Amino acid sequence: MVIFMKETKATSKSKKENHTRPGIARLLMAATALAAAFAVTYIGMSNNNLLDIGKNLALLSVGIMQPEGSIIALSEKLERIPSKGSGSRIINPATPALSYSLGGGFHTSGILNSSPAARPDKIPKEAGNGGKVIEQQMATGSTFIQGVAIKNASSRTVDIAAELKNTPRLTINNTFDPQVLIYHTHTTEAYMTYYAGYYNADDAERTKDTTRSVVAVGEAISEQLRAAGIGVIHNVTIHDSPQYSGAYDRSAETVSKILKQYPSISVIIDVHRDAIRTSNTEKLKPTAMIDGRKAAQVMLITSLGDTKVTPNPNWQENLRVALRLQRALHTQYPGIARPLYLVDSRYNQHLGKCALLIEVGSEANTVSEAVYSGEIVGKTLAQVLSSLKK
Repeated sequence: MVIFMKETKATSKSKKENHTRPGIARLLMAATALAAAFAVTYIGMSNNNLLDIGKNLALLSVGIMQPEGSIIALSEKLERIPSKGSGSRIINPATPALSYSLGGGFHTSGILNSSPAARPDKIPKEAGNGGKVIEQQMATGSTFIQGVAIKNASSRTVDIAAELKNTPRLTINNTFDPQVLIYHTHTTEAYMTYYAGYYNADDAERTKDTTRSVVAVGEAISEQLRAAGIGVIHNVTIHDSPQYSGAYDRSAETVSKILKQYPSISVIIDVHRDAIRTSNTEKLKPTAMIDGRKAAQVMLITSLGDTKVTPNPNWQENLRVALRLQRALHTQYPGIARPLYLVDSRYNQHLGKCALLIEVGSEANTVSEAVYSGEIVGKTLAQVLSSLKK
């Protein structure tokens, strides 16, 4: 498992501040020793609890002497022992999965093989057993309501203008506790590693290689939220393999367990990629130019269903958040967003009051295009959520 973190440049400090740091740190280290002795002698504190206190005080004392941002890396090193019963899986003894605690939103649960692929592989020769890839910027739609493109395929009639005026009943807290959960119902959905106007039969549409699947996009979104100070858990549990059917039931179970463990989470995002074909042998690659770079177009899907069989009491709150994100994407990055798609299907959006499903590109987009769009979505979502901070 790999934690993705952007390096933070140390900010310049005054000579006086730099001079006083070592003294403060030494005092805190002394306090750590005294606290440990007191805990063992008079309170009878367990070794595990004592270790937690010592770790936190060590982070504080050492962090005072470090450049800004270094405490995050230090926290990562100290967290490499998974807590008992956390469900963390270990790849090998040298790289155990991290459990979420001190250090705030810098956490990825499950296993990531490596960083998202930044450059496409060499373009293979056309084998003649695949088909064409058609690159196209899909239209934003004809139904615009106060700057938001809408495609309502649900059975519910909604006053979009009225919903845009209502602030979501959602609050993002200034805390190290996780606020956002990113997961993948169809975890193995893959992207292309090249674009040449064609694809070959052996270009996998599904993969467990996280460098070229929707997991890479989910991590790109996570990075931007973390950079904005919003705590994130990115869960990369595979729900669609070896069996595809029942993936939503399995992902719902994963989400429910995480929400029970971390009740501070108020935003739930299921990241997918689309599959668009114009014929049996032609794949559509929805692409937009954003700041001189190709980006996979993005589609938000919101459930408006509320039947007795599949109740979704949270549809209105989910819609209000989706509308804000849709409008911000369309305004700040023209062309990136396809119309907001309103449907009856529930897609696990009954599990929270800010549950979103985001389709980033299609199987014909390159992984670098999709990751770039993930960065854009993450930045924009961070703005929307930050406006709701306490």
